[in-house]
Amino acid sequence: RFSPPERLKTAWRYHVGATHFMLGTLLNIYTLFFFKSASLGTSFLFLLILAGLLAVNELKPFKDAGTTLRMALFSLCLISYFTYLVPMLLGFIGGLAFAGSIAAAGGCVYLLVYLLKRRLPAPVVERHVVVPFALVALGFSALYALKAIPPVPLSLSTIGIYHEVRREGDRFALTMTRPGWKFWQRGDQIFRARPGDVIHCFVSVFAPTRFQERLLLRWLFADPSAGWQEADVVPLAVVGGRDEGFRADIAKSRYKPGQWRVRVETSDQRELGRIDFTVVEDSSPQPPSSRTIWR
Repeated sequence: RFSPPERLKTAWRYHVGATHFMLGTLLNIYTLFFFKSASLGTSFLFLLILAGLLAVNELKPFKDAGTTLRMALFSLCLISYFTYLVPMLLGFIGGLAFAGSIAAAGGCVYLLVYLLKRRLPAPVVERHVVVPFALVALGFSALYALKAIPPVPLSLSTIGIYHEVRREGDRFALTMTRPGWKFWQRGDQIFRARPGDVIHCFVSVFAPTRFQERLLLRWLFADPSAGWQEADVVPLAVVGGRDEGFRADIAKSRYKPGQWRVRVETSDQRELGRIDFTVVEDSSPQPPSSRTIWR
């Protein structure tokens, strides 16, 4: 029922295209934010949904589908915005922060509904605004319950396995025996263990200023008969504010040959990242040559 002023009628013909352009831009941004905080092992479904919406948003049939689908996209962008903002304001993540994000997005939609009902029939507003938002909020909540929503605004900047980690001033010296041509590996993911060697897991986690979180570093061993078995759980208190991320070294001296995994989890047990590595016994007479990088 909206009729734009006479001087805006020419420009108004492009409002659908402009709306999809802006929604697509927002989805690009939020997909990047979630990707930075995601562990593909647990958040693949959520990232796949976002990527699919990005692609579908550019298709002409979708652009012609009407207000309801555009409102669903807008609701997704709105909830994503508050999912990132509310934890930053509170300084922590978890169920309370997520509930606050949904409530804040719901408050914005409530205001929109209040304004629209002054010009449109209530059933129209509920069908085109309330129902899409409710469905998106329920879907978001279900994915959160499944621990598929990445734990924004945290992100795992670095994780690697090393033979030695030592701190010198404000920098860490990371020593590994990995050949230089295996550039795709993160440290000694083939850990050649000699008597007395200690496995060092070095992590760097980005968190906003004044943000505090208690992470868990879960060490898992792949038992040939029983599958992945928990070996150790090490708590790690993270304090935000450093551009390069909060850095820590977690050492393990008791281990055995085989497949290992270190999983970084948040306090609400959402996976922030992981690294897999293999421990093999090195019985060669000479220790392998090593090199050091700085973080």
